[in-house]
Amino acid sequence: MENIPLLRDIVILMAVSVPMSILLSRLGLPTILGFLLTGMIIGPYGFGLVTDLKTVETLSQIGVVLLLFTIGLEFSFRRIFNIRREGLLGGGLQVILTALAAAGLGLAFGMTFQVALLLGLVISLSSTAIVLKLLTDTGEVNSPHGTLSVGILLFQDLCVVLLVMAVQAIGGKAALSTAGVAGALGEAIIAFAVIVVAVAYILPRLFHQVVRLRNREVFILTIVLVSLGTAWVTSFLSLSLAMGAFIAGLAISESEYSSQIVAEVIPFRDTFSSLFFISIGMLLDFRYVIAHPLAILALVFVVIGMKALVTAWVGRVLGYPLRLSVMVGLNLAQIGEFSFILIKMGQEYGLLDPGLYQSFLAVTIVTIALTPFIYQRSSRLAYEVGTMLGRDGREHRKTHLSNHVIIIGYGVNGRNLARVLKETAIPHLVADVNMDRIKEARAAGHHAYFGDASHPEILKKLGAESAKMLVLAISDPITARRVVKTSRELNPAVSILVRTRYIREVEELYRLGANQVIPEEFETSVEIFARVLKDYRIPGNIIQNQIDLIRQEGYAMLRNPSIKGEKLVRLTHILEKTVMDTFHVDAGCGVDGMTLGELDLRKRSGATVIAAVRKGEALTNPHADFMIEAGDILVILGSHAELNAAFEILKEKCPV
Repeated sequence: MENIPLLRDIVILMAVSVPMSILLSRLGLPTILGFLLTGMIIGPYGFGLVTDLKTVETLSQIGVVLLLFTIGLEFSFRRIFNIRREGLLGGGLQVILTALAAAGLGLAFGMTFQVALLLGLVISLSSTAIVLKLLTDTGEVNSPHGTLSVGILLFQDLCVVLLVMAVQAIGGKAALSTAGVAGALGEAIIAFAVIVVAVAYILPRLFHQVVRLRNREVFILTIVLVSLGTAWVTSFLSLSLAMGAFIAGLAISESEYSSQIVAEVIPFRDTFSSLFFISIGMLLDFRYVIAHPLAILALVFVVIGMKALVTAWVGRVLGYPLRLSVMVGLNLAQIGEFSFILIKMGQEYGLLDPGLYQSFLAVTIVTIALTPFIYQRSSRLAYEVGTMLGRDGREHRKTHLSNHVIIIGYGVNGRNLARVLKETAIPHLVADVNMDRIKEARAAGHHAYFGDASHPEILKKLGAESAKMLVLAISDPITARRVVKTSRELNPAVSILVRTRYIREVEELYRLGANQVIPEEFETSVEIFARVLKDYRIPGNIIQNQIDLIRQEGYAMLRNPSIKGEKLVRLTHILEKTVMDTFHVDAGCGVDGMTLGELDLRKRSGATVIAAVRKGEALTNPHADFMIEAGDILVILGSHAELNAAFEILKEKCPV
């Protein structure tokens, strides 16, 4: 019988990783940790169960490609352009300062210049795959700290080609010169621009043709071709595979096919990306970690602390509040997956002895493994740091307004609300952590303040203690919870309205003191069922009653489908009550010229015409000899069933 080594290795991978992931999930631990442990157990330094490491690493790269492809689908070129400041300035400062700080520490501990510089380059990168996945899973990609994180990560990925060249130079394989670096950077930028233009022009047209075939198999094959093919082409132009896949995702992110593409790719992405983390675990000699635990832990602590401080400082330079800057610093404090490339190159060039090589690997893997834990706690830690170091935000005198509306966030919703309040002369002010938005709000004539509203001092400056209403129009669930809690403590009488994208936040926000929570998914559901009921001729007042009922009860019927018995009984009672609706008589309608007696609607349906509106004048209690004319609006009274029958009769005589 034919033996297939790769198939055997994959079966072993899954056989170990599945129970390990189940165990860690039950313990409330991240599954990424399970994949890393799986790699350590079955790798060459563990039980040596997997032999074809090269093939596993190749498959793992496919996982990274698919992961970055789907993440690209969540973005758009417009959004990438909007974070160019965070990317170029923030990312540039973060990479340069982190590399210099780490290299300086290496020199201070007696390393050679080449090894210290290699150390700095390795530590300067963070994990794009892990951080973007965490941001996407928690729905925080569009939050302020998500925007800064994404900008820095994208710049790091663009720098990979330069960092590889730098390692080649310090390894003695090439001469490192300013002209060489500038030329390589120019080539990388040109290659990036060419690929962006090419895929933006070609890919949407390609998918348009494929979709017209209505063949799911061809559609899936095209997705794989686009994601892997673009990554392969970019590798020939000295850019990373992941960058190419990300560009491909961006190119079709705004097309109507993006949602279906994500649905098709996710199973492949999750399978292959798990191989990536397993392959990382295989590299580590666990015996070395056990032999040097204190040294490894000390290095991990130094790396996380140094990267967090540098990145937080960069955030402050860009004008972000202290709390958000610290959050980003903690979330990007790990060493990234592309650093493994630099570490391997350092070993091949003889810069790293076996002990230093394993130390670098161990620190990288441990920081990656700790990332989900740090991410879960970064908000609380950042808040505590901001509290200890004082008020966060620029100094403003306390507002003189009272009985006013405070708008937190000047995005689309905040901007629209502020415009309406201004036009209706209702006193209000705006707060945001984005200085560009604050300038925009002031230019539009609003009172606007820069600051992180999650801090009590900022809320006091905004006059929360005397405000009538506070509206949160932000995409940051962490800040939203803190603002609701603090505002309720400062002013028990203030009315708090919160918009959220996240269903899981509804119950918690109500518990913390929100008066109204508007989840976007539920509002979409309300709009859908309202239109469906309208098409089935359910009277408008019944539909509005049901909408009001759902909103008043905090969307409980939608949040918990099991709460339906009492709600459905109440809905039935509403539908059984006598209600009223209107019917417009169009030109050419069969009832034009008929009297109410001839129509005999009451006898045929049970419903009664109680009034007619003609040329803006209401004619009540019309008699049987009242003649109907085109343009009349008939006001009809009856039960739901009677109204439905009446409209069926009228529709027969007035076909569309």
